Amino acid sequence: MQYNPSLPVYIQIKEDIIRKIRLGIWKENEKIPSELKLMEEYHSGRGTVREAIKLIIDEGYLYIKKGIGTFVAQREVGISIEPFVSLTYFIKMRGLNISTKILDKKEIIIDAELAEKTGIKENTKCLFVKRLRMMDGRPIGLEVFHFVYEEENFFKDFNFENGISHYLFEELKVSVTKMNMDLEIVKAVGEEKELLQLNDDSKMMISNRVVYVNDKKDILYHLKFYCGEKLSKIGMDNFV
Repeated sequence: MQYNPSLPVYIQIKEDIIRKIRLGIWKENEKIPSELKLMEEYHSGRGTVREAIKLIIDEGYLYIKKGIGTFVAQREVGISIEPFVSLTYFIKMRGLNISTKILDKKEIIIDAELAEKTGIKENTKCLFVKRLRMMDGRPIGLEVFHFVYEEENFFKDFNFENGISHYLFEELKVSVTKMNMDLEIVKAVGEEKELLQLNDDSKMMISNRVVYVNDKKDILYHLKFYCGEKLSKIGMDNFV
């Protein structure tokens, strides 16, 4: 196997194994090769192989029978929570490129309707950011953020075309104390349908995420994320 030097080896091993499962080379409920054999096949160390297998188990393609071994679960599964935490990271770890178009950015005051939808207190000053995420020029996600204005200093010189989660949690080391999230699938309609270039009979997924910080569990931001139900170009036929 030829490795891409710009990607972690364990990610490339993970993707190759998932490819084998999807192609039926490794069949459902079949025991996979031993850890030692995988180390030999991929010319990699034990830790690298274990990390790859752990990720594949987390994504639902493999399962463990205690004392027996690791087995193939199914050929097509729903993706993990990962893309909802950071879509940028999820796509880049698959060797793909993501770009961002800023649709709107402004200061607003949370009214009663928005307070009910976001969980942010009425009359709170917020930074509103709306952006379209694209892969190879094709829209794959719409993000609508409400950042509590007291935290706006985090974004004083921030370029919102970049990954927000990585910036907050990896660069600034913001400590999250709680996160609430819900998901629903609905018929694609309105502006979201047009921006995502979905067909009339398409469905879309909507995720609401509220991120809390500090001991008082103050809200850092609310995110409403829209995407088409199917994102086959990311590597999964079904988003859920």
